[in-house]
Amino acid sequence: MCSRYTIIGTRILSERFGLPTIPPRYNAAPGQRLPMITAEDQLTKSTFGIVRGDAGRRINARIEGLEGKARGREERCAIPASGFYEWKTEEVRKEPYYITFPDRELLSFAGIYDRRNDAFAIVTQAASDPVKSIHQRMPLILTEAGEREWLTGTTPFSSDERIEIYRVSRAINNPAAPDDPSLILRTGRHDWW
Repeated sequence: MCSRYTIIGTRILSERFGLPTIPPRYNAAPGQRLPMITAEDQLTKSTFGIVRGDAGRRINARIEGLEGKARGREERCAIPASGFYEWKTEEVRKEPYYITFPDRELLSFAGIYDRRNDAFAIVTQAASDPVKSIHQRMPLILTEAGEREWLTGTTPFSSDERIEIYRVSRAINNPAAPDDPSLILRTGRHDWW
C-alpha cells in the first residue's frame, strides 16, 4: 500500500502550470489536500483518499481492478511525486524505507479522482525490482508521455525509472511528523541498493 509520498520537484510544477512557487512536501499523507493533475491537464488540490461507505479512506486502487471497468464517478488523474515510503517488517518492528527515482526530480503516479467528493487515490501495480523485496505493490509510475496517455484513457506501460531505496528515520511513522527534508535522510543503518 502506498500511503505516504514526497513532492520535492515543485519548481517543475510551478513552471509547467505558471504558478507561484509551490512548497515541497516530504510527508504527503492521507486526508491532506495535495496537488493533482486532472484529465483537463489542470493542477488543482484535492484530498488524498476517497471516502468509502464505512467512512474510511481508499488511498490505493489496483490497476488490475480498473482495467475494462467503468468506475462510475471516478476519472483518471496524475499525482505529482518525487518518491514514496514503504515499510518492511524486520525482526519485531516495521522499518521505513524511502523509494526515489534519482534520474527525475519529479514524475507522476497514475491516480483516480472522485470529482464529486474532491478526492483521489493512487493506482498501484505489482512491485518490480527492487521494490518487491520490501512490498508487493507500488504506484504505477508514469513517463511524461505515459501521463498524457493515462489522462486520455489509455493504460500505458509503467516507467522503468532507475529506483533507489534506503532506510529513513522512524520519524516518518508518525503521520503528523514535521514536513521537512529530515524525513528523507538516510539513516546510519545499512542501506539497500
